[in-house]
Amino acid sequence: MQPSTKSIHDLEWPALTALLAARAQSAQAQMRARDLAPSDTLDEARERMRRTAEALRSARDGDPIPTGPLPDVTDALLRIDRVAEVTALELHFVREVIRTAHTIRRWSQARKATHPALAAALFSDTALDRLLSALDQAVDPDGTLADRASPELARCRRQVHDMRGRVVQRLEEFMAKYAAVLQDRFYTLRDGRYVLPVRSDSHIRVPGIVHGSSGSGATLFIEPRPVVLLGNQLKVLTAEMEREEARVLMELAERCRGEIRGLEEAHEACVTADLLGAIVALAIDLKAIAVEPEAEPVLDLRRARHPLLALSGDGVVPNDLALRSGKVLVVSGPNAGGKTVALKTLGLAAMMVRAGLALPVQEGSRVGWFDPVFCDVGDDQSLARNLSTFSAHVSNLAEVLRGVRPGALVLLDELAGGTDPEEGSALAAAVLETLAARGAAVAVTTHYELLKTLAVRDDRFVNASVGFDLATMAPTFAVTMGVPGASSALAVARRFGVPEDVVERARGLLPEHAGSREDVLRRLQDEERGARLARAAVEDESRAITALRVELEAEKHALRVKEREKLSREGSELVGLLRRAREELRDVQAKLRRKKVGEEDVREAERAVNEVAKLASIEGALGRGLEALKPVGAGRRAAREAELRPGMKVYVPRLGNTVEVLEAPSRGQLRVAAGALKLMVAVEEVLLEGEVEGAVAAEPRGGRGGAPSAAVGEAEMERALRVDSNTCDVRGLRADDALGMVDTFLDRVLGMGSTSGYVLHGHGTGALKLAVREHLKRSPWVRASRAADPEDGGDAFTAFWLKG
Repeated sequence: MQPSTKSIHDLEWPALTALLAARAQSAQAQMRARDLAPSDTLDEARERMRRTAEALRSARDGDPIPTGPLPDVTDALLRIDRVAEVTALELHFVREVIRTAHTIRRWSQARKATHPALAAALFSDTALDRLLSALDQAVDPDGTLADRASPELARCRRQVHDMRGRVVQRLEEFMAKYAAVLQDRFYTLRDGRYVLPVRSDSHIRVPGIVHGSSGSGATLFIEPRPVVLLGNQLKVLTAEMEREEARVLMELAERCRGEIRGLEEAHEACVTADLLGAIVALAIDLKAIAVEPEAEPVLDLRRARHPLLALSGDGVVPNDLALRSGKVLVVSGPNAGGKTVALKTLGLAAMMVRAGLALPVQEGSRVGWFDPVFCDVGDDQSLARNLSTFSAHVSNLAEVLRGVRPGALVLLDELAGGTDPEEGSALAAAVLETLAARGAAVAVTTHYELLKTLAVRDDRFVNASVGFDLATMAPTFAVTMGVPGASSALAVARRFGVPEDVVERARGLLPEHAGSREDVLRRLQDEERGARLARAAVEDESRAITALRVELEAEKHALRVKEREKLSREGSELVGLLRRAREELRDVQAKLRRKKVGEEDVREAERAVNEVAKLASIEGALGRGLEALKPVGAGRRAAREAELRPGMKVYVPRLGNTVEVLEAPSRGQLRVAAGALKLMVAVEEVLLEGEVEGAVAAEPRGGRGGAPSAAVGEAEMERALRVDSNTCDVRGLRADDALGMVDTFLDRVLGMGSTSGYVLHGHGTGALKLAVREHLKRSPWVRASRAADPEDGGDAFTAFWLKG
């Protein structure tokens, strides 16, 4: 049910829709905005608000709904549908609508997954794209019919052009011949015929047909006789051309008629997009948010602002307002303090949500479905209808009581005012009790003490007040829930210039209990204001503490990262020292071999080399230490068993590589694939990648797709020393599994920062050895590879060097 005309007027809805219309671009969208009405159903209201929310989110993300030219084609589409004539310019306007709809459709369909409501509302038929091509072919950008619209039209226009040239040529010859009797040297058109301006006193000297004269009669417009025949031929050719133009236009109109429903849909999509753009612009100006309406009739507005006041540029005090079905909010306080503004804010919130407009409120606000909405604000005194202020007010009350039902919203300003206070307050109380009993949500402004005290004995009533600052003698416009307000009539009178002696005399005439009551209410307001200020101070301090905590955590994190980087550098230096130590140990090993030292001594030296290498390896103490010293933002965290699913990519530090999960974990173990190699790892050693901001997956140096660089020098090749940690044993594996394990090993060696390694494949039939060596030669990570030196195992091993 739509709100009554009075409710719409009282809440100043037309003023709000006028501001909305001012933000639309096209005349159609402006008219739609001015006529905007609340939805009749909750589902429709929700759909409207979803569209608004998606459009507002896109705009704030820097991706607003695209707009384009939107001429008014309503009449043209109506004539097309009724098989009436249309002009080329009208077809040009239809084309512009199709083009704009095409742009909007492509934008919305590309965002269909995240903006489904917009995609549905802005959809238009793709078949119109073919019609757009046909119109582009037939109509020029300036809205005229193009020569290319048909071959026959092009031929006719060439003939007309040529004939017109012949006519003009003959006219120029006559102008030269009869220059003495011409008023001026030009030719013009009269009734579609080419004529010369001849002086009236000499027209006999120019044979031809007179087609008119000037206003003064001094000039006669004569078509020379030799030009008449050419003019006749030009007329015939022109008529033929116009017939072909009409035929082409009718053909194009017929094509448009076949797509008339699609054209109407496209036009509607364009108008909707323009209207949504205006709604978004209004929301941005209001700093408003989209609030989806709820089925429950409830209003819980946080830091709400009256939209018209918010757009006026004046400072608006935001307020928290709450109301629900079956409850009565009694707002009291001084005149001009903002009571009526609070009432209208509630009413406009209920109607704006139904109309799909964003609300100037804070996140967390709730607005339910209210139907119908009744409002009685202002003075409806009418001399023509013989209604006084009070009788007009009572008449409105009677209408409200007849139409109220559960879920209705009723807003009453100065209920039962303008009559005897005792009878008026009694009537007001009875009306409010009846409305609450019928399930309506009611907000009322009043100065009646009886209504303020209803909240004490009836839990359906809730007090609220607008404040008045006695120090500045001005209203605060802040609404306080749960506290009744003092009317402060004498203070307001003093503020507006009533003489002080009059105010003091009025104060002396007040009953003692009235003054005491006003003092109590003011004290309550002062205490509440003090509590609110204290609460605000605590909240400010809490925010400051939170900001300080965040700052300290950031500094702590920066220090931790700096320390870890320092330790990592020192660890890297230690690794360098260990590498040099390995080289020295290798030299010692070679010398021992050259000196023919006993086999047991050589083995002892090899064991020493292996121990040092293990320390520096990724699995060794140093490797584990360096892994622990990685910066916090390294992008990995320990995985929980419940998070691991088949197909996920995880990182296993022991392997130094990212692997794929094959099966769900079982008893703390996880089956994974590293290339062609499949193995079991413990869940506790699995890390998830990409979970921390700034994480970047490690890419092997040199890239996967780059060509191998030049072969490594012999001097560098001799520096490779085979130890357990840089050797991959693939003996006994099938070729495919072995090559997968080699790739995993290459990743691991790269992760260690090493430049060389070995693959142990043995001799066997030679097939595995050949496969490994061919694989290493083709690998984009490997600079060079060859059989190991005799002292490193000979042909049973393949040594390789990685790209630097």
